Parts: sequence; structure tokens; C-alpha cells
Amino acid sequence: MVKLDGSCHPALLGRPGTGIIFDGIKKRWVLEDGSDCALPYDEIYRATFEARDRLLATCNNYRKKLKQPLLEVNTNHNWREVEESVQVACSGLEKLATKDKDMSGSLGKLKRAFRGLCRNAGAGQTAATLIPNDSFGFSSVLCGSLKVVFNGLRTTGLYRLEVYRTLEDLPQQLKDLAADVNVNDRDEEIHRRAAALYVAAFNLLNHILLWFLKNTWLTGVKLLADPTGFMDKLRDCQAELKTASQAFEARLNKLSRDTERETMQLSYWNTYSQASIHSQLQTITRQITEERESRLEVLEGLKPLLNTVMGALQERALTGSNREHQKRIPDIDPEHVLEHFLYEPDLIRKDCMTLNKRSSKWRRTSHDASRLIALQTNPRLLAWLTVDEPALLLLNGRAEPRPDSAVSLFTAQMLYQLLEHHQTHSGHEISSLAIITIGFFCGQHPDWQEDSNGNPEELAMSLLLQLIDRARGHIDPAVLRQCYENTKPGNINSICSMFETLVMSLDSEVVLIIVIDGLRFFAQPPKRCGGTTEVISRLTRLYRQESDATLKLLFSSPTRSEFVEDLFNDEELLSLPRDFASGRKSHVRSRMVVDEPQSEDDD
Repeated sequence: MVKLDGSCHPALLGRPGTGIIFDGIKKRWVLEDGSDCALPYDEIYRATFEARDRLLATCNNYRKKLKQPLLEVNTNHNWREVEESVQVACSGLEKLATKDKDMSGSLGKLKRAFRGLCRNAGAGQTAATLIPNDSFGFSSVLCGSLKVVFNGLRTTGLYRLEVYRTLEDLPQQLKDLAADVNVNDRDEEIHRRAAALYVAAFNLLNHILLWFLKNTWLTGVKLLADPTGFMDKLRDCQAELKTASQAFEARLNKLSRDTERETMQLSYWNTYSQASIHSQLQTITRQITEERESRLEVLEGLKPLLNTVMGALQERALTGSNREHQKRIPDIDPEHVLEHFLYEPDLIRKDCMTLNKRSSKWRRTSHDASRLIALQTNPRLLAWLTVDEPALLLLNGRAEPRPDSAVSLFTAQMLYQLLEHHQTHSGHEISSLAIITIGFFCGQHPDWQEDSNGNPEELAMSLLLQLIDRARGHIDPAVLRQCYENTKPGNINSICSMFETLVMSLDSEVVLIIVIDGLRFFAQPPKRCGGTTEVISRLTRLYRQESDATLKLLFSSPTRSEFVEDLFNDEELLSLPRDFASGRKSHVRSRMVVDEPQSEDDD
């Protein structure tokens, strides 16, 4: 049915089952009322309610301490107020920033990050659009708590730089909250992932405010007794926020792909509907062609002349092209390179299998089992592996200094699964993303005199050849030839330079995972320690460069690896608790206690 002017009423464009109807009074598309598939919002957001109430209670305790008005769930706060509080807080901290060189660039980054979030969100365009009319108060509590946090920055000096870094990263994780999901409001999974993202954000802000609540004297005592308890929990909260943010974004991408496929189906239908029009156009074109053919018969006499001219031109072009011979360097076969450098393709798999066999012979204690569980459930390790961004970690297992420790067993199991995934999906990936894994177990080659692989030169060479082996379809032949001609076995500088060249040539569709376990076993003698330090230094320097490929580096050891700790930032250090019986009472050690006298067995 169409109007007299030939246009179609919008209400006739709706399709059943979409949950969208055209409101003739409001003159716009709206969600269909009285749907039989109403979502259980109370059940979905139950954990979010609890996290919201905890955060609100902490905010009010802190505001009560400062003798400020309390917040309520129905208090109207918006992102414009957050932006104003950021400006006020940063303006008040300019003098402090000039005294602390580590904070010199933090304020500007913080203001730019939140300015983009606040202005892109705006009133009525926040994550509250996930829930009709923001009836649960999540948006106002989020904005209000952010205001309290920035107010606390002006009065609390401890860990100010670490809080800056966390807040600077927060808008990046909250950007998905401002996504337009109104069309997908009937999708239960998007609500569940949004609820998890709210919980992670509320827990992060709540942890910062709890630290601000401590008075100066108690904070000093806590700093001596447990110097990194705050930072350990802060990094765990940040890792959980990243994981929840990525899960939320993945769901949005899936819904977007579903919509795209539906659009393609409509496009195919439109193509089919236009077939009759195309047939009519062919008929008209045929008539025009026949008329022109009759006119062109007059020019047939000129055809031999034109053919002669064109033949001469073609002959001249062919003669010229034969003289322009270009030399091409033949592609080099990766197998030839690997054979030339005596590559051991099964080395890493044999080490993994050896560790698994050894683990079945010795009786693991409850501490070993607890350590394995802690590794498998650690949020920072999970974020390191699964979040789509570059990542670097130095893991101290605080276990017995054995080559077959629980840390090495966990690393072997993880590496073996990644290698199996690569072998299974190589050549027929579901997506264009390629996950390439390389690694080395120092603890399986402790004898540097008897074992040819027991030195840092062979460690670096093994990583180089593993990369050539597993990244065959992603390496430029010219770079591979350069590697073949310029690599000098036994020379760490030459090997690392070629490894860096190969990595920098990888494209953005590659995720390169590098795992080196048992660094402590390469700490002696001093010559081997120096070579190992150089290899780790070159790898961390490569990580900090801007490469197209996504790099994920994990260096692990059953005990501390003091000889390389200076190469890592504080947030890149991860230590397990020494005594699992005490639960969360043991936390990550940081540089604040590095100089404390300590025996190797205690690590």
C-alpha cells in the first residue's frame, strides 16, 4: 500500500519478530510494548546491585569523613560533572606534578582521556541506555563515585601515580558503555556482559576509595607491614575490568555481524527483485546495438587499415618489453634455512612432555596443588593471554627451586596446548588472526658444559628458528633471505637483530606469544647470566617498540630472577603468595622491598 505521491508509509516497513514498531503519534520507531520475552533484569543485575551499594557506602563514608553531603542512588549526577571534577582536581595538582617528575605527563593524559569519555557519553547517551530510564541508578553512582575519587586525589598522596595510571586507562575500558545498544536491548547476553563490566568498574573505584579512607598513621603502618597489598589488588581489579570490557565488545561485534548478515539477505532479495528490470534493460540495449551495427557497416572498409596500424604498434610494444628483462631473486625455502641452522623442531614439545612425565613421579604437596590452582585462576595471567593487546609479565612462582616445579608444569601445559592449537588450525583458520607460539625451558637445560642448548646463544637461536618454522606464511621472503645470509650462530647480537627484524616484519593479523621458563637456572655462571640478561633485555626492548603484530611475553621462574627485574616496570611483575595457607595475606613483592636481605630458598 502506497500514498498518492507513490511513497510508502514507514509502518509498512516493519517486520514481525524484530521487536520494533512505528509509533504513529511520536512519528518514530520504538520498542514494541507488552513483549512476551521480557528479560529478568533483577536477576541479571543482582551482582551489580551489590557492587553498586558497596561503592555507594564507601563513597558516603569518605564524604562523611570530609564532612560533605552524602550520595544517594537517586541522586542525579552526569558526565558533565565528572569532567568538571577532573579539571578541578588536575588544576589543584599542577604544583605537585612539577615536583614529581614521574607525574609530569600524567595530568594532561588524564584530562584528555576523561574529556573524550565525558563528551562522547553526555546526558542520556551513557551505558544507562542499556536499562530503561536508568531505573537502577548505575549511571549516577558511577559518575558520583568518580567525582569522589578525583576529590580524594587532592587530599591523598600515597600511590597517586599508580591511581593516575589506572584512571587514565579507565575511559578506554568504559568507552563500550556508551555504545548504541538500544536496537539489541532484547539480547539477554549483552545485558549480562554489561552487568559484569559494571561490577568490575564499581569494584575498581571502590578499592581506590577504600585506600583513601585510611588515615595517615594507619596507612604508614600498613605500608611497612604489607607494602604492595593495595597495588596487587588494584592490578587484579584492572585486569578483571579489561577482561569484562573485551567480553562486552565481543558480544557487540557478534550482534553487529548478525545484523550485517541479515542486511546481506535483504540485499540478495533486492537483487532478485531487480532481475525483471535488468531483463527489460537488456532488450532496450539489444535494440540500440542492432541500430548501431547497421551504421557501422559503412566503416568496414577501414578495418584492414586499422588492423595494420594496430599490428605495428603491438609488435613495437612486444619488442620493447622483451628488452626490459627484470632480474628476480628466487624465493628462499624456509626448510632450507631451518636445515642450514640445524633446527630441532621437537625440542619444545620434548621439554613439555619431559616435565609432564616428571610431575607424575614425585608427590605434589597441597602447596603445589594450590600453586597450580592459583596460576590457572590468576586474573592477570588470564588477561595477559586473552585480552587483545600487547602484554608483558615476569612471574615469580615462589616455589621450590626445582626444574619440575609447579610453575614449570603450568607453563609446560599452557605451551603444549598453544602448540596443539597452532598445529590444528594452521592453514585453515576460522578468522584471519594467526596465533604463533614460541618458547624455551631453561630448567631443562641447566648443564651449560654438557648440554648444547644450555647457553643463552642457543636460547636466542631456538626462538629465531621456531619463529621461522611457525610463521611461514607471514614472513617476507626478502627478510627470510636476509636472516639466512646475516645470522651468525653463537653471536647473541646477530641472532637478536635478525629476530627483531623478523618480528617487525609481521603484520597486524599475527599474535606472537613468547614464553621463557626457568630463568633462574641460567643465572650461573656469570658469563651465562650476562648473556641471558642481554637476551631478555633485547626482547623487552622489542616489546616496547611499536610493531604491527601483537606481542605477548611471559618470563617465569620458580624463584625470583633478580638479575633481570630492573628490566620490568612494577606493573609487569607478578609474584605468587609464598604461603597459600594464609590466603590473601601474602601479596606481590615490588621494588620497595627488593633490597631486603633474602636467601634463595625463601624466594
